[in-house]
Amino acid sequence: MRISVSAKAPAEVEEAGEWYIGVGAPQAASDFIDALEYAFGLLRQFPNMGARGPLNTRVMPLHAFPYSLIYRIQQDTVRVIAVANQSRRPGYWAGRR
Repeated sequence: MRISVSAKAPAEVEEAGEWYIGVGAPQAASDFIDALEYAFGLLRQFPNMGARGPLNTRVMPLHAFPYSLIYRIQQDTVRVIAVANQSRRPGYWAGRR
């Protein structure tokens, strides 16, 4: 399957990386990116592995980080609509496509 990312998801990744660097944890920032790449690889192979979420989404927590990928399966594409911090207001991403 192909991975497609919403326009706002990269900003969430950048924000997380900047936060880790800002608290003096550049290795964590690098590990966060590695965890994302690993999760994308899993989704390419097993798109249904995430738990069912609201609004026809699926939710896949990132290993070792307080973030989840919020995504929808659209034909032959996994559309990641958010890289959501699990402490953030639930469903803030609801209007995204």
